Amino acid sequence: MKQKKYFCKKTLIFCLAVLAVGQTAFWMHKQSSVSQVQSYPLQQKPPYTVAIDAGHGGGDTGANCGVLNEVSVCEKTADELIALLEQNPNFNPIRTRKNGEGVSISDRAKFVNEQRASLLLSIHLNLDPSTKQSHGFECFPLVPGRENSEKSMEFAQCLAQQMQQAGHRLRGSNGIRFAYYSGKRKLIVDAENSKPRTLKTFGILEKVGCPSVLVEQCFLSNENDRKNWADEQGCKKAAQVYYKAICQYFNVEENPQPVPTAPPVFEDWKK
Repeated sequence: MKQKKYFCKKTLIFCLAVLAVGQTAFWMHKQSSVSQVQSYPLQQKPPYTVAIDAGHGGGDTGANCGVLNEVSVCEKTADELIALLEQNPNFNPIRTRKNGEGVSISDRAKFVNEQRASLLLSIHLNLDPSTKQSHGFECFPLVPGRENSEKSMEFAQCLAQQMQQAGHRLRGSNGIRFAYYSGKRKLIVDAENSKPRTLKTFGILEKVGCPSVLVEQCFLSNENDRKNWADEQGCKKAAQVYYKAICQYFNVEENPQPVPTAPPVFEDWKK
């Protein structure tokens, strides 16, 4: 009888353990699996709708370094970039949020999808509290294996190329990296590691139905980066780089000539 009770107890413990493992595996799959975004046909001719996302917002100021915070730099850069895009008839720029406004990632992505944007650029800044030596630019396209990953990589290459030509240091091998999340753990790999993974990347990239790239403009914790890429002139400089990269990606002129209007035609009433 004792042996039978011991066997039943052991069996019960085993079943509970199997159930716990199964629940844990399901939770981990739920956390890491990718929800499919409903894609839509991208525009084939101008004016192209380009979504500009200034990172953070509202009470979320992002990284902070003294009196300078990330969200203010993101908003200034976005303002300058949108002003450039508005001057070019090839583009129809849209904002994912107003300056000073706090908007969830889901709501930003919903707006982008409703507007059928052909491209998304999400602007952020880096911070390394462990050292002031970290510096440079890096960008994160939608990761391999997703529907718009190849186009996202094309745009990331344009961004990295233009940043390098502007004199900015590219982090990693070429300034392009992939970011993955597993719970609270974050995995960063260089673009050469293009193996498709089921782990999620940045939410704003996962949730939009168009090519998308998140950029880390510079390091707020680095003095030279702050001087060159985070003050008023630095924001204008970064906006110019992003503008050039967007023009390169869509293969349109940076300064298109206005279309000449035909002279008015007057009838000769004497005839």
